[in-house]
Amino acid sequence: MASLAPRDQSAGGSFGAVDAFSRLLSGLLTVRTTVVVLLVCLGLVLVFADRGERDIAAISEPRSPGQSAPAPAIPPLPPGAEAAAATGPAADTARSINSGIAIVAAGRVAATPFLWAGSLMDRERATDCLAATGYYEAGTRAADQRAVMQVVLNRVRHRAFPHSICGVVFQGSERATGCQFTFTCDGSMTRRQPSPAVWRQARMIAAEMLTGQTEPAVGQATHYHTDWVHPAWSGQMNKIAAIDTHLFFRWRGNIGDPQAFTTRYSGSEPLIARMAGLSIAHRRDGLPQDALPSATPFAPPAFSPALRPESALAANREILPDRARAPDADVFLVALDKSGPDGFARQAEQACAGKATCRFLGWTNPAQKANQFPVSGRAIDTMSFSFVRQGPGDPGKARWNCAEFPRGDRAQCLRRGG
Repeated sequence: MASLAPRDQSAGGSFGAVDAFSRLLSGLLTVRTTVVVLLVCLGLVLVFADRGERDIAAISEPRSPGQSAPAPAIPPLPPGAEAAAATGPAADTARSINSGIAIVAAGRVAATPFLWAGSLMDRERATDCLAATGYYEAGTRAADQRAVMQVVLNRVRHRAFPHSICGVVFQGSERATGCQFTFTCDGSMTRRQPSPAVWRQARMIAAEMLTGQTEPAVGQATHYHTDWVHPAWSGQMNKIAAIDTHLFFRWRGNIGDPQAFTTRYSGSEPLIARMAGLSIAHRRDGLPQDALPSATPFAPPAFSPALRPESALAANREILPDRARAPDADVFLVALDKSGPDGFARQAEQACAGKATCRFLGWTNPAQKANQFPVSGRAIDTMSFSFVRQGPGDPGKARWNCAEFPRGDRAQCLRRGG
């Protein structure tokens, strides 16, 4: 506590003067130390800012043949990680903007076939990560899945991305706003799983992509988004393809040229814990530990049935979110008579009469019919018919499960899942 008594002018006062001088000197040193610390921090900020600028510049500038690849900067352009409704005014506006952007056909360069050579463990992990991306990002149509898988393989070879398949797929997934592929951070893998048949198909397509099949329609595209959103980054790239509801892009300039896709695949795939529900290879006690590397590419379907992840899928229970609810008044979940597929559209139009927006979803097998929202992945996979009207003036679109009811016009085929 401070004293209000007058200072003693005797010998005791000299000690007080010394004490005051000591406190003054200590204060000056504290200020000097603070200034020094601030200057050091400012210097570090400038150094790292300069390093970041050089990393970004290194990605966009060519290098001589003998020069080693620079450390890649993390690309700020996700393929479409923002959640957005597929219907409504915002979606309509985005579709209008997107349709006005011309496809740069000359910008599409054929991708080099990807030929796998590696260990059994890494091969299975890569196959499952690629299959999951195809299913969750593109649904169940083979062409859509191949297009999305091609983007993954293109990124593996590009110096701006991780150099393993699972590394590319799950890049940034630890952050809700940083994931590169939406399904890795929006809870899709927890909410629904593909049926065994659909998962088997996705894995087979992935295996084919890992043994040289390419998707020419998207070439060396490294980004995509759905047509109901218009992210700002799409204006920085060339639009090179449109497949169903997905639009595909590649960078302009040197960063998008073929020489940017020459990085070697790492040959090693990380274990992804959130893949464990689908993949034996991503479980710590899954595949045998003596799965040794192979020097030759594999040829599908040379998989042991005991190692196929779909063999373990039946035991997995699909988890729907807590907000599962009965459908709204403009949604109809119905059982249909299998003998009258041509009458499905008429039933839907009658049910949707007078409704600006309407969804009529039908199943010919009553045991597979959904009864609540969100509809499970298995129910989507077994859906027989859908009719969707998206707003005033929209007559609605009817689609059939063409595996169950073949149609002459492929545009009438149901695109399930995803």
